Amino acid sequence: MFNFSVLEQLIGFSQDAFQHLSPAMTQLIRSTSVELQKLKQSYQNNDAKAIEYFMHKLRGSYATLGATTLPELSRPMEQALHQSGQLPGAEAFAEYLECVEQTSAALELWLTQFEHHSDTTTPDVLQYIQYLENSDMQAYSLFQQQRSGWIAYLGAEDFVLMEQEIMTLNFVAATERLKRIMQHKEAGQ
Repeated sequence: MFNFSVLEQLIGFSQDAFQHLSPAMTQLIRSTSVELQKLKQSYQNNDAKAIEYFMHKLRGSYATLGATTLPELSRPMEQALHQSGQLPGAEAFAEYLECVEQTSAALELWLTQFEHHSDTTTPDVLQYIQYLENSDMQAYSLFQQQRSGWIAYLGAEDFVLMEQEIMTLNFVAATERLKRIMQHKEAGQ
């Protein structure tokens, strides 16, 4: 549905970039319901040009941020509208509307999750390694709660790799990564 690494690359794990893009994403989420109402009205009026316009606008906005399913679903319908003025069937249109709503909800969830996890203090790395070594599921939630602190400690590149390991519950790889980084930091001091 969404490739959130696109968003993370846009933001670059920078608080400034997040503060710059966050209002635009919030506005997109808020305006989506209005756009959907206009789209539904255009569909009822058999206004192919307006339908194509709103579908293109929604697809482009969400695809730029990393949406994957919506562009795949939207593109063939937009082409049919553009080339022959052919409206999507009722079932396909309903599926499209549901996809837009789910995509918007996914972005909103990601956005609120990022905002709330702003504990920038450096995590207790040794204690965290113990959670990982014991395959304690608390390691998963702690990583999310201390997201900003981990970004600061690990740096953007290692954070992305470790986040993937945590999300896939590959605690062994995450433990090895943390131990290497910790040794490197201690050697550098």
